[in-house]
This record gives sequence, C-alpha cells and structure tokens, in this order.
Amino acid sequence: MEAFEILDVKEFTKKLFMTDLFDKFSVIEAEFTTFVKFNINGKLNKAYFDEAQNRSFCNWSEIRHICFEIIKGKRTPTTFKLVLKFSEEFGKRWISENTAKNIDADMYLNIRYADKKLGLISSFSPKTFLLERDILHAFDTYVKDMFKKINITLVESGLDNEG
Repeated sequence: MEAFEILDVKEFTKKLFMTDLFDKFSVIEAEFTTFVKFNINGKLNKAYFDEAQNRSFCNWSEIRHICFEIIKGKRTPTTFKLVLKFSEEFGKRWISENTAKNIDADMYLNIRYADKKLGLISSFSPKTFLLERDILHAFDTYVKDMFKKINITLVESGLDNEG
C-alpha cells in the first residue's frame, strides 16, 4: 500500500471521467459531494437482471457517465471518493507474472479528492497473511508505471504498509 498525490488534477479527472482508460475496473463504491452527497454502492442487484451475473460489482464503464453528470458544471465537487478494483482475471495474471507463489489477492485503486488535492492509494490485499512483502512493493511499482504510461505524475505521499 502506497499513497500518492496526483499533481495534475484536471488532466487526471478528464481521463477518469471522459475516456475509457478505467472502464474495466469494478466500482466498489463512489461518493461525490456537490450541493448534496451522492453515495453509490457498486454492488450489483442481481435480482434486477434477467440473466445470471458472474460478477458482484458494476464496472466503471456502466456508471462513468452518471458520475460525470454529478460532478460536471461550473463548480468543482467539494470532495469525491472512488474505490476501483482491478478485474479478477487481471489480478490472477499479474500475480502469476510477478511471483512463483500461489497468492490470492484483490488489487484496488482508492482515489480521493478533497481540499483541491487528489490522492491515490494503491492497495494489494492478499486473502491470507503474507510474510514477504515483495509482491506488495511490486504492485505499487506497477501502479506508478501504469500512471506514467498515461502521462499522469504521481508523487509519493509517504504511506507505507510496513510502517
């Protein structure tokens, strides 16, 4: 787990809300504070669907336009928070490419905007206790590289899982 500050707030929010870069991520939760607070629980209501769903949460692509409608306008939201989860398929593939160990884990991006600052916390969450921390650090490096590829600068904020 590592905390970062995203320096170019405008560019990142443009990529988040107006492109498909994050569309495959599952949305665990979203919260936006404008003139009122909007809370979105990303958990699917499986009774709503005609066919069986093999997933538990909606994808960012399914609610991105709704979230954008909430925040767009002349005034910037006071705060917003998004918890995005990497897909199960991606997680299994990434873990197998980065360690020989059999690890079951979830991987998240926690995005928080407040006080005109945008923060990001990368979170590698193993389902069982891990003595070795190499895979956690590898994930933090992956997140940094992922954002670098989309031309978003991250500055480390100092949060570390070992401290």
